[in-house]
Amino acid sequence: MKRTNKLLSLALILLLTLSSFTLMSSAALSKVTNLTVYNIDDDEINLRWSKVNSADGYQVYIYNETAKKWTKLGNTKRTSFEADDLMSAKVYKFRVRAYDKTASGYVYSPYVTISAATEPDEAEGLKASAKTKTSVTLKWNPVKRATGYQVFIYSTSKGKYVRKTAVTGTTAKITGRKEGTAYKFKVRAYFKEADGTSRYGEFSDVLSVRTSGTAAAASGSTNNDKVIGTAKAGTIALEHAGLSKSQVRGYECKLDRENGIMVYEVEFDYGGYEYEYEVNAASGKIISIEKNRGD
Repeated sequence: MKRTNKLLSLALILLLTLSSFTLMSSAALSKVTNLTVYNIDDDEINLRWSKVNSADGYQVYIYNETAKKWTKLGNTKRTSFEADDLMSAKVYKFRVRAYDKTASGYVYSPYVTISAATEPDEAEGLKASAKTKTSVTLKWNPVKRATGYQVFIYSTSKGKYVRKTAVTGTTAKITGRKEGTAYKFKVRAYFKEADGTSRYGEFSDVLSVRTSGTAAAASGSTNNDKVIGTAKAGTIALEHAGLSKSQVRGYECKLDRENGIMVYEVEFDYGGYEYEYEVNAASGKIISIEKNRGD
């Protein structure tokens, strides 16, 4: 009987020792750190994180909104993982944990969770649905789950495409154009997450379209036109923005006719923003102002 009690005591001590070892191993396995996303496109999100000491590998899960549960995407021995076959313009939630294979079984670190959205699909079907002497109306196909769309126009002075406007629908009227002049446009969809982060889709094919009339008809002013001059118009716009010409980049001021009125179009970049002013060529009054964040 004494021998039996002694054996039971030894077994209990061994069990407690193994339990203690497991708890110490679990506490020693830290959770992953620096979990981030990168190389995101319309159907793929890549994850990466820092190496966890003593970890044999990592498990990656995705949250299934339909089933309301976490589903394992797979195991990896690397510190990165590619989640593919995802839907475009959609927020996904992932979690990652490290594991260590011990003699007594697997030990896991706590989970670390991160959310990110895929990009929207490419905008397609861009065309000119209408045009006048001074405007072009653009139209394109809707993109699933897109928050809105950005319209870009090619600027010859800047030698690049610049954002002209942003809309929530699938049409945009671009005004203030020159008569009989060719312009190039492209459009991209964007999806905005809850924290304000925007994911942008690929640009549409470039559309070239010419306004109605002839270029000569808009090349200048009549003898009766009394204008303030480009220097004065530029000064009015810059002073309104609280800037000087030496502070800005991509400065341009040109005379144009819009809706029968001569105007100066003043454009410049500063502090990550693109400014566009329209100034009445006769009175010097500011007609319109656009301030958009540059890309």
